[in-house]
Amino acid sequence: MLLARTMRIGLLLAARSRRTILGHRDGRGWASSFIVHRRLPSRKPPPPTSPFVGDVGRRRSVARCMRPASSFSSTSSSSSSSSSFEAPEPPTSHGTPVFPDIEFRRGNDNDEGVTTATGRRNADEDAIFVVSGSSRGIGLQFVIALLGRTAGKVLACCRSPSSARRLNELIDAYPDRLVVMPLDLEDQSTINDLARTIATEYRRVDVLLNVAGILGDGGRTTSGPERSISGIEREWMERSFIVNVIGPTMLTRALSPLMRTNGGRKFARVTCGGITDGDVVEVELPIGRPPTIIVNLSARVGSISDNMSGGWYSYRMSKSALNMATRTMGHELRRQGTWIVSLHPGTTDTELSSPFRRGVDGRRLFPVEFTVEKLLAVIESLDDRNTGGFYDWAGKALPF
Repeated sequence: MLLARTMRIGLLLAARSRRTILGHRDGRGWASSFIVHRRLPSRKPPPPTSPFVGDVGRRRSVARCMRPASSFSSTSSSSSSSSSFEAPEPPTSHGTPVFPDIEFRRGNDNDEGVTTATGRRNADEDAIFVVSGSSRGIGLQFVIALLGRTAGKVLACCRSPSSARRLNELIDAYPDRLVVMPLDLEDQSTINDLARTIATEYRRVDVLLNVAGILGDGGRTTSGPERSISGIEREWMERSFIVNVIGPTMLTRALSPLMRTNGGRKFARVTCGGITDGDVVEVELPIGRPPTIIVNLSARVGSISDNMSGGWYSYRMSKSALNMATRTMGHELRRQGTWIVSLHPGTTDTELSSPFRRGVDGRRLFPVEFTVEKLLAVIESLDDRNTGGFYDWAGKALPF
């Protein structure tokens, strides 16, 4: 009896001592800190929703779509062809669009023959179609589609024509209609040279498709698209703005004089250098052309009012700036008979989206043929009311 009583007292004293010691340590603050660090490893703030995944659902974490995707050729596409692929309705945007939706129409023919603006443009053997970023992805598919649906010449512009294998293969099939020309949007001299060549040899531009752009690979070799403020790097942001905004703007500035269809002036002055250096080519413009068209390939993530997830700083900001350029140029270019729009292509199965496409619902990952088919349907249905606007692949106006 005495032994049992002694043991119970000893256990009670030990328990009190343990509580006292633990409480003393917690009171000093270092024990609880030690436990937290051992049992709860530090966590980074949750990454923002991937804008690519945003077309599927704005609450899905970017962690899933940041997994490495298998490499693929820029000419490869989903097993679904553009004719059989059916995309769901585009997601609802936050904010209010200020332009009307596109009214789709058949632009190439009607009961009276080729009379619409698109039909006249596509049937004109002298028409000039300029495509930047044309060696792969959406740009390459634009070249293929234009060669198939128009009668004019396609000037396919890319950084390295000699290594553009698919373009060089197309030249064999279209030797009289396809010309591959050097263009590096980070090098102003190539923009000047391109403008000079087009002004002297072709003397007009009927459609300009500014397709080239950069996004980044999610941190594998580039800092973009940045998932947080701490990931922003000056060099990458500067490059994003040069390629996504400054380059297309300077190319538009160089070629837009060759796109004038209104007004009494018969001659265009194409500036092939600085404003004050006197490097100007003067050409006589054709008469009787339908309105000319400029397309800036943008992205839904460039919408300020629709930004509900954050992240992707350089890409978002550069596309927002590109949309502002489109809106501002729309006022001026309308007077010369040129229409300009920004278009969101949707998440397309190309090299640009490959680091992020595994987080995208298959219904939202478009074959490149489908994307270009839809974008051309929008382009061929434009009218004066749409110039300066921001639209998606389905022709729905997006908020700025």
